[in-house]
Amino acid sequence: MAISGSRVRRAATALLTGVALAGLLGATATAAAAPPDATPDRLMTVTDVWMRDLVSDAGLQPHWGSPIWASPDLKVCPTAAGCASSVPPVVGGTNHIITTLRNPGPYGEGTDSGTLMFYRSSPGGSLVWPTAWTFVTSVSLTVPPGVTTVSVPWTAVPGPGHFSLIAVWQSPTDPLLPLTPDIQTNVRRNNNIVWRDLASVALLTGGGLGVKRPPATTAAVHTTSVR
Repeated sequence: MAISGSRVRRAATALLTGVALAGLLGATATAAAAPPDATPDRLMTVTDVWMRDLVSDAGLQPHWGSPIWASPDLKVCPTAAGCASSVPPVVGGTNHIITTLRNPGPYGEGTDSGTLMFYRSSPGGSLVWPTAWTFVTSVSLTVPPGVTTVSVPWTAVPGPGHFSLIAVWQSPTDPLLPLTPDIQTNVRRNNNIVWRDLASVALLTGGGLGVKRPPATTAAVHTTSVR
Protein backbone atom coordinates (compact mmCIF):
# COMPACT_ATOMS: atom_id res chain seq x y z
CA MET A 1 0.00 0.00 0.00
CA ALA A 2 1.38 3.42 -0.89
CA ILE A 3 2.05 5.91 1.91
CA SER A 4 1.50 9.57 1.15
CA GLY A 5 4.34 12.08 1.58
CA SER A 6 2.43 13.94 4.29
CA ARG A 7 2.04 10.77 6.38
CA VAL A 8 5.78 10.07 6.05
CA ARG A 9 6.62 13.59 7.18
CA ARG A 10 4.27 13.32 10.19
CA ALA A 11 5.78 9.98 11.25
CA ALA A 12 9.33 11.34 10.94
CA THR A 13 8.43 14.44 12.96
CA ALA A 14 6.89 12.35 15.74
CA LEU A 15 9.94 10.12 15.87
CA LEU A 16 12.39 13.04 16.10
CA THR A 17 10.25 14.75 18.73
CA GLY A 18 10.21 11.58 20.83
CA VAL A 19 13.99 11.21 20.60
CA ALA A 20 14.55 14.84 21.57
CA LEU A 21 12.12 14.58 24.50
CA ALA A 22 13.79 11.39 25.73
CA GLY A 23 17.17 13.08 25.57
CA LEU A 24 15.89 16.12 27.47
CA LEU A 25 14.30 13.99 30.18
CA GLY A 26 17.48 11.93 30.50
CA ALA A 27 19.62 15.05 30.90
CA THR A 28 17.20 16.44 33.49
CA ALA A 29 17.28 13.20 35.51
CA THR A 30 21.10 13.16 35.41
CA ALA A 31 21.29 16.75 36.62
CA ALA A 32 18.81 16.06 39.42
CA ALA A 33 20.81 13.04 40.58
CA ALA A 34 24.08 14.99 40.83
CA PRO A 35 24.87 16.13 44.39
CA PRO A 36 24.98 19.90 45.01
CA ASP A 37 28.40 21.50 44.62
CA ALA A 38 29.86 18.24 43.31
CA THR A 39 32.55 20.17 41.42
CA PRO A 40 35.60 20.78 43.62
CA ASP A 41 36.07 24.40 44.68
CA ARG A 42 39.80 24.21 44.26
CA LEU A 43 42.42 23.08 41.78
CA MET A 44 46.10 22.41 42.44
CA THR A 45 48.24 24.98 44.24
CA VAL A 46 51.99 25.03 44.87
CA THR A 47 51.63 23.96 48.52
CA ASP A 48 48.72 22.72 50.61
CA VAL A 49 48.84 22.99 54.40
CA TRP A 50 45.52 21.99 55.93
CA MET A 51 43.62 21.16 59.12
CA ARG A 52 40.80 18.67 59.71
CA ASP A 53 37.17 19.64 60.21
CA LEU A 54 36.44 16.11 61.47
CA VAL A 55 38.57 13.07 62.25
CA SER A 56 37.51 11.58 58.90
CA ASP A 57 38.40 14.72 56.93
CA ALA A 58 40.96 14.12 54.13
CA GLY A 59 41.42 17.75 53.17
CA LEU A 60 39.13 17.86 50.13
CA GLN A 61 37.30 21.07 49.28
CA PRO A 62 34.42 21.52 49.82
CA HIS A 63 34.00 19.36 52.90
CA TRP A 64 30.41 18.44 53.81
CA GLY A 65 30.88 16.52 57.08
CA SER A 66 29.29 17.58 60.36
CA PRO A 67 29.65 18.96 62.94
CA ILE A 68 31.81 21.56 61.20
CA TRP A 69 32.38 23.54 64.45
CA ALA A 70 34.29 20.87 66.43
CA SER A 71 37.62 20.53 64.63
CA PRO A 72 39.95 17.95 66.21
CA ASP A 73 42.91 20.05 64.99
CA LEU A 74 41.92 23.15 66.98
CA LYS A 75 41.54 23.00 70.75
CA VAL A 76 42.15 24.97 73.93
CA CYS A 77 44.27 23.43 76.70
CA PRO A 78 45.42 24.56 80.16
CA THR A 79 49.13 24.07 79.31
CA ALA A 80 51.37 24.43 76.26
CA ALA A 81 51.92 20.66 76.34
CA GLY A 82 48.41 20.13 75.01
CA CYS A 83 45.50 17.95 76.12
CA ALA A 84 43.55 14.96 74.86
CA SER A 85 40.50 17.07 74.03
CA SER A 86 39.59 20.74 74.20
CA VAL A 87 38.69 22.14 77.64
CA PRO A 88 36.71 25.29 78.50
CA PRO A 89 39.03 28.32 78.44
CA VAL A 90 39.31 30.20 81.72
CA VAL A 91 38.53 33.91 81.76
CA GLY A 92 41.39 35.79 83.41
CA GLY A 93 43.79 32.84 83.22
CA THR A 94 46.47 31.73 80.76
CA ASN A 95 45.12 29.28 78.23
CA HIS A 96 46.82 27.74 75.21
CA ILE A 97 45.45 27.37 71.69
CA ILE A 98 46.78 24.13 70.22
CA THR A 99 46.62 23.77 66.45
CA THR A 100 47.69 20.83 64.27
CA LEU A 101 48.88 21.67 60.76
CA ARG A 102 49.14 18.91 58.16
CA ASN A 103 51.39 18.89 55.10
CA PRO A 104 50.85 17.98 52.33
CA GLY A 105 47.17 18.06 51.47
CA PRO A 106 45.49 16.88 48.28
CA TYR A 107 46.22 20.04 46.27
CA GLY A 108 49.97 20.66 46.64
CA GLU A 109 53.13 19.61 48.42
CA GLY A 110 56.41 20.86 49.81
CA THR A 111 57.56 23.00 52.72
CA ASP A 112 55.39 26.08 53.16
CA SER A 113 55.89 29.39 54.97
CA GLY A 114 52.98 31.50 56.06
CA THR A 115 50.92 32.88 58.93
CA LEU A 116 48.56 31.09 61.30
CA MET A 117 45.88 33.51 62.49
CA PHE A 118 43.19 33.18 65.17
CA TYR A 119 39.86 34.98 65.46
CA ARG A 120 37.00 34.70 67.95
CA SER A 121 33.37 35.71 68.05
CA SER A 122 31.75 37.45 71.02
CA PRO A 123 29.79 35.42 73.60
CA GLY A 124 26.22 35.10 72.40
CA GLY A 125 26.97 37.25 69.37
CA SER A 126 26.79 36.98 65.61
CA LEU A 127 29.07 34.85 63.43
CA VAL A 128 29.00 37.06 60.34
CA TRP A 129 32.45 37.30 58.76
CA PRO A 130 34.42 39.50 59.22
CA THR A 131 32.42 42.10 61.16
CA ALA A 132 31.49 39.86 64.12
CA TRP A 133 34.98 38.42 64.62
CA THR A 134 37.82 39.74 66.79
CA PHE A 135 41.48 39.11 65.97
CA VAL A 136 43.16 37.12 68.76
CA THR A 137 46.77 36.61 67.68
CA SER A 138 48.94 35.26 64.87
CA VAL A 139 52.21 33.43 64.42
CA SER A 140 54.48 33.21 61.37
CA LEU A 141 56.13 29.86 60.80
CA THR A 142 57.50 27.36 58.31
CA VAL A 143 55.63 24.07 57.96
CA PRO A 144 57.70 21.13 56.64
CA PRO A 145 56.13 17.91 55.36
CA GLY A 146 54.50 15.97 58.20
CA VAL A 147 52.43 17.09 61.19
CA THR A 148 53.27 20.35 62.96
CA THR A 149 51.72 21.23 66.33
CA VAL A 150 51.55 24.91 67.24
CA SER A 151 50.91 26.17 70.78
CA VAL A 152 49.95 29.82 71.33
CA PRO A 153 49.25 31.38 74.77
CA TRP A 154 45.87 33.08 75.17
CA THR A 155 44.95 35.32 78.09
CA ALA A 156 42.22 37.64 76.75
CA VAL A 157 39.44 35.05 76.81
CA PRO A 158 35.96 36.65 76.62
CA GLY A 159 32.99 35.74 78.76
CA PRO A 160 32.14 33.62 80.59
CA GLY A 161 29.82 32.39 77.86
CA HIS A 162 29.50 30.56 74.57
CA PHE A 163 31.51 31.75 71.55
CA SER A 164 33.56 30.42 68.63
CA LEU A 165 37.23 30.32 67.68
CA ILE A 166 38.68 29.84 64.20
CA ALA A 167 42.22 29.19 62.98
CA VAL A 168 43.24 30.37 59.51
CA TRP A 169 46.41 29.33 57.63
CA GLN A 170 47.43 31.72 54.87
CA SER A 171 50.48 31.69 52.62
CA PRO A 172 51.38 33.10 49.17
CA THR A 173 51.51 29.58 47.69
CA ASP A 174 48.43 28.29 49.53
CA PRO A 175 45.86 31.11 49.32
CA LEU A 176 42.32 31.11 50.64
CA LEU A 177 39.35 31.02 48.32
CA PRO A 178 37.25 34.23 48.41
CA LEU A 179 35.52 34.51 51.79
CA THR A 180 31.80 35.10 52.28
CA PRO A 181 29.82 36.50 55.25
CA ASP A 182 28.81 32.92 56.16
CA ILE A 183 31.44 31.25 58.35
CA GLN A 184 30.18 27.74 57.57
CA THR A 185 30.69 28.32 53.86
CA ASN A 186 34.20 29.64 54.47
CA VAL A 187 35.19 26.66 56.61
CA ARG A 188 33.71 24.08 54.24
CA ARG A 189 35.35 25.60 51.15
CA ASN A 190 38.82 26.14 52.67
CA ASN A 191 40.82 23.27 54.15
CA ASN A 192 43.07 25.85 55.83
CA ILE A 193 40.28 27.23 58.05
CA VAL A 194 38.93 25.30 61.05
CA TRP A 195 36.33 26.12 63.69
CA ARG A 196 35.88 25.25 67.36
CA ASP A 197 32.88 26.11 69.54
CA LEU A 198 33.86 27.07 73.09
CA ALA A 199 32.22 27.87 76.43
CA SER A 200 34.50 29.94 78.67
CA VAL A 201 34.35 29.70 82.46
CA ALA A 202 35.31 32.08 85.29
CA LEU A 203 37.85 31.59 88.06
CA LEU A 204 36.44 30.99 91.54
CA THR A 205 36.67 33.92 93.89
CA GLY A 206 38.73 33.59 97.05
CA GLY A 207 41.83 32.08 95.47
CA GLY A 208 40.38 28.68 94.71
CA LEU A 209 41.63 26.60 91.83
CA GLY A 210 38.22 25.50 90.59
CA VAL A 211 36.01 27.19 88.09
CA LYS A 212 32.38 28.11 88.04
CA ARG A 213 30.38 27.71 84.88
CA PRO A 214 28.18 30.52 83.54
CA PRO A 215 24.40 30.19 83.87
CA ALA A 216 22.88 27.74 81.42
CA THR A 217 21.82 29.32 78.16
CA THR A 218 20.04 28.09 75.09
CA ALA A 219 22.44 26.16 72.89
CA ALA A 220 23.59 28.01 69.80
CA VAL A 221 22.10 26.85 66.51
CA HIS A 222 24.41 26.90 63.51
CA THR A 223 22.79 27.60 60.18
CA THR A 224 24.11 28.22 56.72
CA SER A 225 22.79 31.39 55.11
CA VAL A 226 21.11 31.11 51.73
CA ARG A 227 22.55 33.52 49.20
